[in-house]
Amino acid sequence: MTHGSWVCYFRGDMNSDNTKRSKGRPAGSNSFIRIRACDLIKMVGEMAVIPVSKVWLRENGLDVAEPQIKIIAPAPAPEETEEKIQFSLTTFED
Repeated sequence: MTHGSWVCYFRGDMNSDNTKRSKGRPAGSNSFIRIRACDLIKMVGEMAVIPVSKVWLRENGLDVAEPQIKIIAPAPAPEETEEKIQFSLTTFED
């Protein structure tokens, strides 16, 4: 690949000692924690919106429907009205 006056080559795997590097969480770890609903309600109130995993919802028998995207037309641009200035011309003769 040429970029300006530089020539770049992809060397493939830059890891020369062939050790596998892991990314993200360690294998077997979990980002979730169990908490009683009554404790959560005390913390955030019963009307709070709590994000939950779609997988968890499916596993508990709830259907997960993607929200419908509503496309609306943009509002028309407001008409700009020019402010009228009242004036009169007077001509003088020499």
